[in-house]
Amino acid sequence: MAQAAEAQEISPSGSLLRMIVGLALVLGVMVAIAWLVKRLTPGISQQQSVVRIVGGVSVGSREKVVVVQVADRWIVVGVAAGQVSSLANLEAGADISAIVAEQGPVTPGIPFSAWLKKSMSRKS
Repeated sequence: MAQAAEAQEISPSGSLLRMIVGLALVLGVMVAIAWLVKRLTPGISQQQSVVRIVGGVSVGSREKVVVVQVADRWIVVGVAAGQVSSLANLEAGADISAIVAEQGPVTPGIPFSAWLKKSMSRKS
């Protein structure tokens, strides 16, 4: 009788192991269900945005110049704290070097504001 009572006693390490295995099994089932829902539900994660960021560069601590593609146009925007300004509107895939050659590069002797005024007057 004493041996039967000892055989039915559950060891603490055995119950802890069963609890960890059960928890791992439940978490694995939850991950599998989430993966299946994501793969089988159309349109949730595969939505295509009308706007796509082509590239960008940081020009200051909080300022950036970003090229955004909308349909078949590239819009160059300046992004600063609390402000977004359009800098240029180009055809997608436009040769930037041809545009710079047409307007002239920024030279160290000419202040940027003068070059900007010159470039804006050519567009008008």
